[in-house]
Amino acid sequence: MLQYYRMLDKKTTMGWGKIQVDGSEIWDAEPIFKNEKVVFKDWLKLLFYPKKWFLYNFIVKHVKSVIPAQAGIFSRGKIPVFTGMTEAESSIIRVLDIGCGTGSDVISLKKIFGRSVEVYGVDVVNLQMDLAREKIKKYGVWAEVKWYNGQELPFVEDYFDAIYTSDVLGHVADVRSWLSELNRVLKPGGVLAMFSESKLGRHAYVRNYLMSRGLNVDPHAEFHISLYSKNILREYIEASGFEIKKMYSAFWASFLVHPDEFFDKLQNQQKFPILKLINKILYKIKKRLHPYSTALCELYGLVEMYLLGKWVEAQGYVILAKKRYGKE
Repeated sequence: MLQYYRMLDKKTTMGWGKIQVDGSEIWDAEPIFKNEKVVFKDWLKLLFYPKKWFLYNFIVKHVKSVIPAQAGIFSRGKIPVFTGMTEAESSIIRVLDIGCGTGSDVISLKKIFGRSVEVYGVDVVNLQMDLAREKIKKYGVWAEVKWYNGQELPFVEDYFDAIYTSDVLGHVADVRSWLSELNRVLKPGGVLAMFSESKLGRHAYVRNYLMSRGLNVDPHAEFHISLYSKNILREYIEASGFEIKKMYSAFWASFLVHPDEFFDKLQNQQKFPILKLINKILYKIKKRLHPYSTALCELYGLVEMYLLGKWVEAQGYVILAKKRYGKE
């Protein structure tokens, strides 16, 4: 807790994957959108956050389609059947962030939609919930965050129009049960916008080469307990009642554009001299030219996902899916 208060006093963030005394992993970042309203200039920032570009846009597109549809339904007096909710409750549009960390995406999503959409967040780390509540107050939005046990979401069935979750599935012990729980709280026709870590794919050439020689460069390897191939991920998601609309692999050329992910573990090795040299050069160049180099690398990632993402099997996938209606 001391680190928590120290962080708030300095008004800084902890960063990604910081390990606490109790063994939990803290994910802390500032929201992309900080102004009261998100305008076109703000939206361009997503070009440098390729995963969020796909995930946010998928949710926004769905919400835009839901608003006029719901208005039409209720103007004709037709009430959709959503378990345990009144007509007024079921007409509210809700978005859930699962594994919300300290609330950066909760805030960004709320900034996008304003009062027209209710945004909720859940996480399994109590400290992150405390930080998220402070951050929500700081940025002047209304959103609700809750702790949950990682298994049962504290919401009734068919409650949300969209679910956002990023870098979470790989940390889940029982993935199929977790996906079924996501399906339970999502309305029929609702969307799932997810980034999932994965098992190394056949096109992750450098990582596979290092792994086959005993070096796992995943900086969060000790926390990744459920990593699956692209085909298994697809099978599990579809078996849980979702229809996958699109699936993109992220950062096939990670060795070139994210040398920092390889640096610590690779540079501590006695072997791999050529890869170590290339990695060291790329790392220093990227660090020296930051933030311009970082922005360029992330923009490259977006282009790569559009051009190659549907076919390449690297490590990690953006998954855009929709909950099927009934027995569809």
